[in-house]
Amino acid sequence: MRPVFCVCVLLTLFGLLSPSCTNAQNFEKIVFNANDSASDYYLAIPPSVPAKAALIILTSMRPPESVLPETMLHNAAYANGMLTIVASMGDNLFADTATVTRINTIFRHILTRFPIDSSRVALAGYSFAGNIALRYAELTNEYPARFLLHPRAVFTVDSPVDCFALWQWCERAIKKNYYPGSVGDGKFLLDVMTKNYGSIQEHPEVYKQLTPFNHASDQPGNEQYLQHTAVRLYYDTDIEWQLKYRRNSYYDTYMPDASEMISRLLLGGNDKAEFVAARSGRRSNGIRSPNAFSIVDEAACMQWLKTTLDVFDPNSWAPPYKLPIPSGWTTERFFFPFDFAPQIPYKGAEELRFAPGWADGASDEHWAYAFLWWLEGHPQLTAEKLQTHLQDYYSGLVGQNIVPRKIPRDRLIPAKANIKATTTAPGDKATFAGTVVMLDYLTQTPMTLNVLIHWKDLQLPDRSAVFFEISPRPLGHRIWTQLNTLNKELDLPKAH
Repeated sequence: MRPVFCVCVLLTLFGLLSPSCTNAQNFEKIVFNANDSASDYYLAIPPSVPAKAALIILTSMRPPESVLPETMLHNAAYANGMLTIVASMGDNLFADTATVTRINTIFRHILTRFPIDSSRVALAGYSFAGNIALRYAELTNEYPARFLLHPRAVFTVDSPVDCFALWQWCERAIKKNYYPGSVGDGKFLLDVMTKNYGSIQEHPEVYKQLTPFNHASDQPGNEQYLQHTAVRLYYDTDIEWQLKYRRNSYYDTYMPDASEMISRLLLGGNDKAEFVAARSGRRSNGIRSPNAFSIVDEAACMQWLKTTLDVFDPNSWAPPYKLPIPSGWTTERFFFPFDFAPQIPYKGAEELRFAPGWADGASDEHWAYAFLWWLEGHPQLTAEKLQTHLQDYYSGLVGQNIVPRKIPRDRLIPAKANIKATTTAPGDKATFAGTVVMLDYLTQTPMTLNVLIHWKDLQLPDRSAVFFEISPRPLGHRIWTQLNTLNKELDLPKAH
């Protein structure tokens, strides 16, 4: 069996969230419009390694700097190799033309400044900017050709999701006249909305274009454009505190509209839509507040982001496929790039299944095993490429065993693969067969492995699967029945 390599965990989950992660606080202030450097800038917290993904956080009514003391999410992103961007939408409440243009300008600047994978971007919105983030994500799906970035995930933090309900919330807060902060917010918001867009009664069509969701409509609205986007809406659901200190029922919060929005997304088939009953909020000054970024559990959110954005983490990775483990067989898992064959140019995982007699030179099961390559992207595989990969693979395996197994130099032979395309098997995009001549480093004698390779017809937008069956026994030997059964029982995810 291949020797197991230890995976060095550079930062534990606890460690990445500890205050000692001071590098994450070293943000860059980047001006994207030299004509207004006082407001046209964003903050960037780049990781110390090439960014695997990007988290873009929008805020309104406050500068970008105000966000960082309220959460450690950027610390978590830093430790997990993700770029964090924080940008303010100024006094804008909704994703109107000016706001969308501002976001597009910022995104364009980010793409010129940072080498990020534009397919691995999450967009977040805090408070009023949450509805901006939602509506922007909807627009990128409704008019994809108009946008450079298409967020794969979007989440909001104590945000209104329904502009019509927000207007009603303002009127209710003013009429109730209990908590001064809510009364003041209600008056301010009504004034801003009226000045910028007119009253909601006189201009309902304008608000229909601006709102991410309209709970009063019984027809699919703008939320339908989030049907294939991962969505999370975070709220402090401590209604006892709301009643005691604000005299607020659920109807005095944004939660009823948000839960209805998630319900409709789920009913529409979006199983990646979530209403998150978050932890109790508290500002960095210690004041209890449901409107606090701290309601987001950073560790859980980061895990969701990594899973949703398909950011590979070998320490917590859960495979999306199911490869059976026959009775008595053993298993190992490795990750690209391989230490012993770094020239194989893929990213992803290798899942192995070893027959019980794999290491027994006298067994019919000697060197009988199978492995799956679960790869990022869509490499175009040919017999020639696979032949080269297998020569590099087995040369590396032998090479790493020379010293520990004290193999004499005069016993070494070069690994030589011979792979050809063959009749395509059911479920395959292409099927290949051939041999690999190599040194059996267990017995220190030459050996020829027979190889069957199944390039699976996976039809996923960003993943490929290649299944290898290996044994030195001829293809008619009984061990191939077991290997072929593994191939047939391999359960791969289906395209949605």
